[in-house]
Amino acid sequence: MERTFVTVLLPGPAGARVDDSITHSTDTVWCDRNESAYPPLPAVVSALRRHTTAAHHYPSFRPDHLRRAIAEHTGSDIDHITVGAGATAVLAAILHDSATPRRAAGHFVPRIATPAPTFEGFALLADEIGLVLDTTPLLDDGRPDLAALAAAAGPETAALVVCSPHNPTGAVLTDDEVRALLASVDPSIPVVLDQAYVEYSRDTPDVRMLLEEHPNLIVVRTFSKAHGLAGLRVGYAFGSATSVRGARRLEIPFAITAAAEQAAALALGASDELAGRVTAMRRERDRLADALRRAGHPALPSEANFLFVPGADGIEFGRRLRAAGVVGREFDGHGHRLTVPDRAGTDRVVEAIRRAR
Repeated sequence: MERTFVTVLLPGPAGARVDDSITHSTDTVWCDRNESAYPPLPAVVSALRRHTTAAHHYPSFRPDHLRRAIAEHTGSDIDHITVGAGATAVLAAILHDSATPRRAAGHFVPRIATPAPTFEGFALLADEIGLVLDTTPLLDDGRPDLAALAAAAGPETAALVVCSPHNPTGAVLTDDEVRALLASVDPSIPVVLDQAYVEYSRDTPDVRMLLEEHPNLIVVRTFSKAHGLAGLRVGYAFGSATSVRGARRLEIPFAITAAAEQAAALALGASDELAGRVTAMRRERDRLADALRRAGHPALPSEANFLFVPGADGIEFGRRLRAAGVVGREFDGHGHRLTVPDRAGTDRVVEAIRRAR
């Protein structure tokens, strides 16, 4: 029987994903990458089309047009912002810079600490840069154990990294929790707050106030999630002038394409359209959460575009969903994560949940 693979996370046949490790006689619903279920906004698509005819020209040496748009959006000074080809590239620059003073002090293999399970890119970057990755646990409700994270910091620690909303659980940190973490850590240690999913969250820390109080805080964000620009690779960070200076020196010239720079700047200005898509995602997330609860596999509360079913039950149920044609992301020993698709995709996942229960 011929196999058909259709993604519900990206629009149209260009988004189809082929994975020869999966054999199904029905369409496969891909819920594994936390991509937006919706394509770029119309104004962004128009800008991308215009730039295809100018692809023979170099982009900006440094993306200062985008940097100004980010400064306005975040209420930051333009000198307090660093930009890169995706949040992963920005994180790489921050960690490279953070490791330098530790190596200069004689700690030739610096360390970073982060709650786990989490974004697998942290481990990849640590290995690439030559850092030791120390992991700390999550609490039972999926929130990072910030006391354990603070206790992991020592003389060799180059940086602490924490996500809010947390990947893969969707849990969020409060102002007081982030402030307590910062107050308990040596101010010479950068604390990186990864807010890749912040646009989906109803309750977010007041990072502007936290940055005024703690110059070692660095906030990282991306255009890959709610803005739907994962394929363009644009991310940024903001903090104090001191905290981002080293990462700015490591920015690679021409790294942001002209199309990506223009699209990202437009995306920041489309707040009403973005709010509509966030509302649609929350509606589908609630439907999935309800279906999982009724099937006896409740997910943790989430403020992101995914749900996490914890423990051995989550892993086993995730494998049954995979057999039913829904591919999520398994976190070995911890649980199973499902990215929230669009309405049609959610219909199919809900039906697969019913069959796999």
